[in-house]
Amino acid sequence: MILIIDRNKKRGETLAEIFHFMGVLSLYTQPSSAISELSPEYRAILISEPSGLPAPEDYVATLRRYSASIPIFAISGEECRYECFDGIFSDNISSSALVSAIVAYQEERELPSLGKYLLAGLDAGCDLGEVRYFSEGLGMTKTETMIIRYLIATYPTPASAEKILKHTHKPTKLPERSSIRTHISKINSKFEAIRGKSLIVSVPGEGYTVLTPELASKY
Repeated sequence: MILIIDRNKKRGETLAEIFHFMGVLSLYTQPSSAISELSPEYRAILISEPSGLPAPEDYVATLRRYSASIPIFAISGEECRYECFDGIFSDNISSSALVSAIVAYQEERELPSLGKYLLAGLDAGCDLGEVRYFSEGLGMTKTETMIIRYLIATYPTPASAEKILKHTHKPTKLPERSSIRTHISKINSKFEAIRGKSLIVSVPGEGYTVLTPELASKY
């Protein structure tokens, strides 16, 4: 997943939707809320127009104290020479080139990749045309695929319906909370038809997670 930080809400949400369109889990947040949003689930941080921040280098230094080894990038429409970023991109870069550059940086340094979602035989990578289970296609829709990707990213911690909604849907088109239960029911029905068992389990009071062999005996 990638965390988008921008003072301009419209611009930040648009950037997050671009990643979403390419199948990459993304979330937009204001600079003041970024620290509270940080978690190991994120694979990259992208700050849009960092020159708009009061003290960009100090802000990035604070982020690094809470983000461990998560790389921090910047995208800007003007020349940007801050040395605190792991990479700086022009805002006229194509979306595919932007994702490719971030992934290349991560792979070169053996960091978790932005577009890879692998777990217990499941492969929901962004480079695939569909979600696969030991090379067998599962016939998931785009929304179902995004939900599976998010649950792989958060595994083994169960994720609430609210968090799933926030990370898997466009910020401008959030459906009702109950839609997550419907999508997960459809995901399980498709998986059961092929493998004879559910793919996702609901943990009472906590949320949803992938039912791996490791968790099967527990749930």
